[in-house]
Amino acid sequence: MFYVGFYQPRDSVKEIVTQMEEQHDIPVMIGSINVLVRCCSLVFLDLQKLPPQNSIAITRELAKKNVQVIGLIKGEEEPRYLLHLVQTGIISLIENHSLPSLVKGVYLAQKDHSILPPTLLQFLREKIVEMSQLDKEAFAHKLLKSGINLTPKEIEIAYLLGEELKNRDIAYLLNTKETTVKVHISHIYTKTGMKRRRSLVQYFRKFKYKEKGARS
Repeated sequence: MFYVGFYQPRDSVKEIVTQMEEQHDIPVMIGSINVLVRCCSLVFLDLQKLPPQNSIAITRELAKKNVQVIGLIKGEEEPRYLLHLVQTGIISLIENHSLPSLVKGVYLAQKDHSILPPTLLQFLREKIVEMSQLDKEAFAHKLLKSGINLTPKEIEIAYLLGEELKNRDIAYLLNTKETTVKVHISHIYTKTGMKRRRSLVQYFRKFKYKEKGARS
């Protein structure tokens, strides 16, 4: 059964937790991380009550246990911090804490889909725009030296794969269809000889940060 956990929810969220179980037949529990990680497939973290370092450490711990994580945010957070959370393992970041929004988050998580806030998506779009032709050429050159020759569109997708984004979000950022992104990624798998997405992500992150310097 798909159990949903909540870690340190505010009183307003606790009320919604009860409604999720009563109105939508979603089994939920509130407890410590040690309890939730043993019982739940999905955990909501109330990030408004957690310091950034704690949020990242807890997300990493849950992700290692193959527990999906959704963060509840204010919508005023620094985009780089939100991106770090996504890279650490959070599948969705939800600003609207209404019952329909949280239920939607649960259903999308079951399909391995995500919800990202407009501030983060805009931040990523700006990063794509700022990615100069020289950056693209340098990135492509690093790959080419390893025997991988990607098209310009595949390079953009590879860059976003390195940010650990879902296909749906990559499609949104590149203003294309998710099916088109899947086709490009299938070509990337063929060209790299890799079969697992995690391996692909780690591979592209290595080349990105080699050319940009160490991560901050």
